[in-house]
Amino acid sequence: MLDNDAINKAATDRDVAIFFAAALRKQARLVTSSVVLTEILRGSDRDTKLNHVLSSTRTVVEPVTEDLARAAGKLIGDAGFDSTEVVDALVAATAHMYADRAEAAGQQPDVLILTADSTHLPGLAGDRKGVRVQNVKDIRRPA
Repeated sequence: MLDNDAINKAATDRDVAIFFAAALRKQARLVTSSVVLTEILRGSDRDTKLNHVLSSTRTVVEPVTEDLARAAGKLIGDAGFDSTEVVDALVAATAHMYADRAEAAGQQPDVLILTADSTHLPGLAGDRKGVRVQNVKDIRRPA
């Protein structure tokens, strides 16, 4: 699960791009919320690298549905945050949705949220089994 920081870093940091490529080789699905696109895309030449990351990694862009919006609102309330954390809450709610889908399919959920926000996303993700948060700044090229 990618937030805006993860997508931006993949466009500019070789170690993160290599991490994404390794994830794809392991059949991982890269996902983001459609609202994240609003944070990163500006309709300018600057978007070229970001669009390349999204297309080359076959990132799935999940729409914000009413159910996701309600789940995100609940996460904000549960964490005691305010509405400035809407995008992060939607990222966390989408990660929870993928974990729920895995469990419904009889699989062990394993959803990794990549972010540079070590403050809010861990609180929003909560202690949901099968959902982890990793700071994209901690990604290093394998030795």
